[in-house]
Amino acid sequence: MNNEAKGNALLVRELTWLSALIALQMILGRLEVGPNFVKFGFGFIATALIGYYYGPITGAIVGVVSDIVTHVIFPDPSGFFWGFTLSALVAGLIYGLVLHEKKITYWRALLVTVIVVVIVNTLMNTLWISMMMNFSFWKLLAPRLIKEVLTVIFQSIVIWLVLGWVDRSKFRRIK
Repeated sequence: MNNEAKGNALLVRELTWLSALIALQMILGRLEVGPNFVKFGFGFIATALIGYYYGPITGAIVGVVSDIVTHVIFPDPSGFFWGFTLSALVAGLIYGLVLHEKKITYWRALLVTVIVVVIVNTLMNTLWISMMMNFSFWKLLAPRLIKEVLTVIFQSIVIWLVLGWVDRSKFRRIK
């Protein structure tokens, strides 16, 4: 096999894995647990896996693509808002920066979760909601903080368990 054919095969393999992870993200994003006021989704698992395997640039690009494709397939009743697409880009970037080619420890899982929850969930997403609903950012922030503290605990444990298992398994390298 010549170098061009090897490169094409690698590209097809990476696109296949990324497509599977986007599909996983879409499915897991639909699964939620908890009461209405504190629902936890699982889409972050696929976002973390993309960052872990492919790094920050691919994580950011796939975050944008995944957000747009998800809204095309599962339209949101409140409509599409580009701010949340920017949030997906930033989350993919953060997961890639913190997790790519790094040993997965509980502290690393906690670190990436705190950064994503503070920057993306708490600040950016609260801003987008306040813009869409014409509510005060500060009035929305207080009730959201309670949920986000619980989110840090939930997501850091899940990321540590899932990526810790991946790090020790035969799935450590899929590229």
